[in-house]
Amino acid sequence: MGAMAIAEPAVTTARQTGRADNTDILTKHDVHQAKDARQTGTMQATEQSSLHKIRLLYFFFRFSTGSLIPFLPLFMSSCGFTHEEIGRLQAIRPIVTMISGPFWGALSDRTGKKKLILISTFVISAICRLSCAFFKDDMQLFAIALCLTSLFYAAVTALLDSIVVSSLSSKQRLNFGKLRLWGELGNGISSTLMMHVSNNEAYGFEHLFVVHGVSAAVAVVFMSLCTPSNQYNQQKTKANGTAKNDDIIDWRRNLLDVFTNAEIASILGAVAVTGCSVSVLENFSYINIKTLYKLHGQEDRLGQEISLYRMFHTSGGMLTWWWSGSWQKRLGPNGVIFASVCCVPLIFFLYAGVGDGLDVWTKIGFAAAEAIRSAIFAAMWSSATIRMNMICPSHMTAALQAIMDASYRGVGSTAGAYFGGALCKKFGIANAFKIVGKSFVSLLCMLGAVFLSSRTIGSHAPK
Repeated sequence: MGAMAIAEPAVTTARQTGRADNTDILTKHDVHQAKDARQTGTMQATEQSSLHKIRLLYFFFRFSTGSLIPFLPLFMSSCGFTHEEIGRLQAIRPIVTMISGPFWGALSDRTGKKKLILISTFVISAICRLSCAFFKDDMQLFAIALCLTSLFYAAVTALLDSIVVSSLSSKQRLNFGKLRLWGELGNGISSTLMMHVSNNEAYGFEHLFVVHGVSAAVAVVFMSLCTPSNQYNQQKTKANGTAKNDDIIDWRRNLLDVFTNAEIASILGAVAVTGCSVSVLENFSYINIKTLYKLHGQEDRLGQEISLYRMFHTSGGMLTWWWSGSWQKRLGPNGVIFASVCCVPLIFFLYAGVGDGLDVWTKIGFAAAEAIRSAIFAAMWSSATIRMNMICPSHMTAALQAIMDASYRGVGSTAGAYFGGALCKKFGIANAFKIVGKSFVSLLCMLGAVFLSSRTIGSHAPK
C-alpha cells in the first residue's frame, strides 16, 4: 500500500509534466502560425500596394499621352500646315518606331537598366513633344521635334508593359488587363476633356501642352516608385548569361529561334495585320464621319457626338481589359488573338454605314464600331503580351515586346496609312471600308478552309 501511495503522486506528476509539455508545443505552434499569418498578410498588403501604384502609373501615363497626341493633327492644321504636310508629319512616328523600337528593347535587355531607360526616354520624348509648340511656324523644326519624340517614345510603351508583366507572378499575369484598363480610363478622361478645351476659343491648344507636361511629370513619379530597381534588373540579366561572349552567342541563337518559331511569327503577323487595319480606321474613319455630318447638315452636332463616340471607345476598351483574363482562361491567349482578328471586318462595315444616310442606325453603328475597335486592341494586346512573355527567353522579354510594338505601330501603321490612303483616294472612304471588310472576310474563310482541310487529311492519314 505504501508503495502504491508513493507511485500515485509520481504518475500524477508525470501526467502534469506531459500536459505542460503539450501546452508548450501547442503554444509554440500557435506562435509560428500567427507569425506566418502576419508574414502572409504583410506580403499580400505589399502586393496590393504595388498593384495600386501600377494602376496609378498606367492612369497618369495614358492621361498624359491622351491629353496631346490625339490632337496633334488638329494642332498642325491650326498652324497652317496643308493636308499633304500633315500626312508626311504623321508618317514620321510609325517609321521611326519600326526602326528604333527593337533597338531600345535589346538595349534594356542587354544592360538590365530597364527602369533608367524607361524614365529617361519618357522624359526626353515629353520634352521634345512639348517643344513642338515653339516650332509651329517652321515645318522643318516641327518635323525634327516629332522625329526626336518618336525616337525616344518608341521605347516607352513596350518597355513599360514588359516590366509590369515580368514583375507579376504567373497567377497575377491574367489580371494584367485589369491593370491596363486604368490606362484606358486615363486616356478616355483626358481626350474627352481636352477635346472640349481645344474647341473652346477661350483656351486653345496651348493649354493642352500645359496639361501634358504636368501629367507627364506625375507619371514619371509613379515610374520611379513602382518599377523594379536597375540593380534588380541587372542581377536578373546576369543570371541569364555568365559572360559577355556567352551573351552574344545566346542573343544570336535566340533571335534566330524567335523569328523561326511558328507561334511567335503567327502572333507578330496577327499584331501587324490588326495594326494595319486599325491604322486605316484611325486615319480615315473620322474624316468619313465628318463628311457625312456636313453632307446632311448636322455639322453643329459633330463635336458633341464625336465626344459621345469616344466615350463608347473608352468603355469598350475598359470592359475588355477587365474581362481579358477570364477570356484567356477559357480560350487561351492564342484563341483570344484569333477571335480578335476575326472581329476586324465588322468594324469596317460599321464605319462604312449600316443605315440610310445619317439616321439613328448609322450613328449606333459608329458608336458600336468605336467600342469594338477599342475592344479588339485590348483583347489582342493583352493576350499577345502575356503569351509572348510566357514563350520567349527570359532575357529577351523587353526586346520581343518592342518588336511586337514595332509590328503594330511601325509596320502595321505605316502599311495601313499608305494602303488605306490609296484605296480611299480611288474608291472613296465608305466604299474602301466595304472592300477591305469583304477582303478580310474572304481571307479568313480561306484560312479556315485550309485549317479544316489539313485536319481532315491528318485524321485520315495512315498511322
